[in-house]
Amino acid sequence: MNANSTLPTPQTRRRFVTRTAAALCGGLAAPLLRAQSTKRPASGSHEVMRELYHSLSAEQRRAVCFDWDYRVDIEYNRKPLYFADPKGVLLRTHMANAWKITPQLLASDFYTDAQRALVPEVMKTVLAPGWTEKLQQQAEDDYGGAWGEDQAIAFFGAPHQEHFQCLVTGFHLTLRAGSGHDTSSAFGGGIAHGHQPSGFFEKTGHPDNIWWYQSKLANAVYALLDEKQRARARVKDQVPCGVTDPAVMADLDRQLRHPTPKEIARVDALLRQTLDRTTVRPGIERDDRREAEIRFRGPKGPFPGLPIAEMGREQREAVDKMLAGFLEPYREEYRSQVMRCLKKQGGIEACSMAFYEQFDMGADGEWDVWRIEGPAFVWFFRGAPHVHLWIHIADDPAAPLSSYFG
Repeated sequence: MNANSTLPTPQTRRRFVTRTAAALCGGLAAPLLRAQSTKRPASGSHEVMRELYHSLSAEQRRAVCFDWDYRVDIEYNRKPLYFADPKGVLLRTHMANAWKITPQLLASDFYTDAQRALVPEVMKTVLAPGWTEKLQQQAEDDYGGAWGEDQAIAFFGAPHQEHFQCLVTGFHLTLRAGSGHDTSSAFGGGIAHGHQPSGFFEKTGHPDNIWWYQSKLANAVYALLDEKQRARARVKDQVPCGVTDPAVMADLDRQLRHPTPKEIARVDALLRQTLDRTTVRPGIERDDRREAEIRFRGPKGPFPGLPIAEMGREQREAVDKMLAGFLEPYREEYRSQVMRCLKKQGGIEACSMAFYEQFDMGADGEWDVWRIEGPAFVWFFRGAPHVHLWIHIADDPAAPLSSYFG
């Protein structure tokens, strides 16, 4: 359970291995895992969550249901070991770009077919129409197997209590449904997405990536900046990444700009040996080289890049369009949470935009890595070598969070 984790192998190899194994077993019933359940009203209510929760047996609840304030010490792996620890981190506020919050996978016989079919319905209470299906396809693209083979869930609180939340986790996924009445965080806590449809080292331009449209919107803002603003918006610092070694990062940057298969394979092997798996948690020293470092800096910052408050009218309109586009994947309830949190912390004007010069894939001048950050707002898009998206938004910079690079 605590075996050493490695970076994913290329997509084609994953697909071959997975499909071959499925064929030998008589075929894995992907349609079953993506079974269509009875249509329900599209709302942010907890009804579907309650239905799934009440369907769990006593044995299942002992494994995947936790108290709201359940704390753990975490030993990293994509199948992390959790040790109950009253002085540890809040498990419900933990996040990663790739992890399993509980060892029981949706595709396993731990769950019934009806329970598996309810999980996408829970996701639909958070996601706008069509986006649940996109995330299911993203999971299949990235993992190389059917939806459910790499996903796990957990509940915090209970339907009859003030606080009740469901987390869905997996490769390139931390998603939360529901929250407590007094939680300060949008989405009930940090969330994460990702996609690598053309492989771990994506093709320049990120074809078929469901999240790349957000980078198009961010780059559209950059295109409207004048030269002085662009100089302030560009960041020469090392890209926050799963690797913090400067020499390795510089090597990777060169290969991303002018990739060759032989050199990419060499750098890929080097990355596996140098990943930083540090759990970012309250009390540890800040290291902005870490990708998972998305803790809030508070109203004094400092924030990298160009302050949005210093942009002109046309530029600000592009920022507003960008933010609206960022929120399109989520239902109105969650969009409103984001805007409420932003307003309390001074609005988008209190944030800055940063475009990282490092990791410019194909050296095409279209920035693959960028960050929008404010007192209690982080929207970090690491678009190279493939897309990771980290989102952490609250109305209070003291909102709890722990995270790691998965």
